[in-house]
Amino acid sequence: MKLWQNVFAAEIDKLADEFNSSITFDKALYEYDIKGTIAHVSMLIKQNILQQNEGDEIISALKQLLEDINSGKVKIDESYEDIHSFVELYLTDKIGSVAKKMHTGRSRNDQVALDMRMYVIDKTTDLSELLKELISKLIYKSEQSINVIMPMFTHLRKAQCSTYGHYLCAYIEMFLRDLSKIDTITENCKNSMPLGSGACCGNTYDIDRNYVAKQLGFNDITYNSIDGVSDRDYIIDTLYALSMVMMHMSRYCEELIIFSSEQYGYVKISDEFCSGSSMMPQKKNPDMAELIRGKTGRVYGSLTQMLTTMKAQPLSYNKDMQEDKECFFNAIDTTVKCLQIFTAMAEGIILNEDVMYISARDSYITAVDAADYLAKKGLPFRDAYAAAAKLVNYCIDKKIYFYELTLDEMKNIHPDFDEDLLSAITVENSLALRKQPGSPNPDMVAASLAKYKERLSKF
Repeated sequence: MKLWQNVFAAEIDKLADEFNSSITFDKALYEYDIKGTIAHVSMLIKQNILQQNEGDEIISALKQLLEDINSGKVKIDESYEDIHSFVELYLTDKIGSVAKKMHTGRSRNDQVALDMRMYVIDKTTDLSELLKELISKLIYKSEQSINVIMPMFTHLRKAQCSTYGHYLCAYIEMFLRDLSKIDTITENCKNSMPLGSGACCGNTYDIDRNYVAKQLGFNDITYNSIDGVSDRDYIIDTLYALSMVMMHMSRYCEELIIFSSEQYGYVKISDEFCSGSSMMPQKKNPDMAELIRGKTGRVYGSLTQMLTTMKAQPLSYNKDMQEDKECFFNAIDTTVKCLQIFTAMAEGIILNEDVMYISARDSYITAVDAADYLAKKGLPFRDAYAAAAKLVNYCIDKKIYFYELTLDEMKNIHPDFDEDLLSAITVENSLALRKQPGSPNPDMVAASLAKYKERLSKF
């Protein structure tokens, strides 16, 4: 029997029953449903809505059920409609009709809302720890490669001089923003304990919502019962944050795939995170990076699904909102697994420092430094830019690089080019002159890393 079956004269159609059921996925909430119910029953005892002995019997049975599920002694029966029905009807079978009193003063609507918020708090807390671990390892990797020179790209063409340490700082920035988003979601959920909202307009019992909130580790309660049961913003916020995490990992993986290719050879991915070909013995494929890149779309899909589900929901609760779970659980699990793989893979990357250096040196990425050289002598920048462009074109035609130029060749291009130009436009000097905060100058990178450590310590 369903918890609501007494309303109807006939049994629900079998196909409709299966279609309506959610226990195959919302069983993931069992721990939160049981802990939330324990807090609710404790409050009912405190408020003299339940007798002490009745409440104690229910709480004891709930604690035993939680222990038995965790140990594997009890398997969640998927013939029930949902996890909430399973818990209540299982207890009724165990301790009798007294178990039916545990739902006093609440609805399944606010019960679901509570379970989901508790789930989000736990999962976002776990995600924060994973992000902190990742950021810490990227900071360490950046510190080790603060002087490793490489070209940086715009439009996937060599643009200016950087270091690998500075390159990693870009991703540290991204993941710190992700951490901030996740942290905000956790705090917002802790300030929004919805139990007591009822189906949509509260209930007639003298309940103490703040007591329940305190028992469950919430800082505050919700202050509108309609929004309390119909709010799914926190789920959408989480899916957006997950999408951003996945997007940032995917961008890194895209570059990792490129930089580890034979055409670039900047880095080597550890063999543990690659696979071979069933046909071509020479192949070493960056499968883990490609899978993370591919799974990003799955998480994006979950965000789009939830936005679409909620865009036309009239207040307050509607059954459509049951669709908040399956895609959400999958997005969480996908992101967690990707983060774990990504962190281990990123930590084990081996740099081909000589290859990166030659790639930077044997290019024209210091052309803007040649323009700056003339501008600092008083030439208008646009004229200096034209002279530098002429220098680049000359080298391309001659199939040489800047460091191979003679003084006469430089003078023929522009009379203000002197012998010290060659030292001025080395990749080393290009980095040394960039002393603004946030630049690739090793001292500036070190200052950025100190700032990141300070920011990370506050989470």
